[in-house]
Amino acid sequence: GRAMARICAVTLFVCFAAAAASQEAGNATDATQAKASLRGAADATVALAATTGGACVGQSGWKHDFSQGLLSCGRRTGGAMPAAGQCMKDLQGVSESCGTCLGDLIQCARDSCVKVCCYGSCPTSSVCRDCNQAHCNGAFSACAGENPP
Repeated sequence: GRAMARICAVTLFVCFAAAAASQEAGNATDATQAKASLRGAADATVALAATTGGACVGQSGWKHDFSQGLLSCGRRTGGAMPAAGQCMKDLQGVSESCGTCLGDLIQCARDSCVKVCCYGSCPTSSVCRDCNQAHCNGAFSACAGENPP
């Protein structure tokens, strides 16, 4: 579902980047400019693809005291990336890419759900969980390759 949509978006990005580089090649007096542009688009696409899905698969630490870890790192960092991701990486003992997914989840919750989650005082309330489900969990699952516990 969401992972496939993200892959499709990456594929469309590659096609648009290639078309732009091709048009640039037709207009460029120096062919190396066009090659560098296309190479840059390809490198960016590979980097994007490397960060989509599966970042937490096979790592058990990210689920340990999940809600408490998110709350703790959210408070320590003001819910801001990249500090929130680094905090979760260190706290949960996971890879940097998994920590990034967790930090992005914290930042999303801060940006979208902080009020309905009582500024961290009622993270298990149904309205808080519903907000996170509606606004943040899908992106986390697409990044992590796992669903929040």
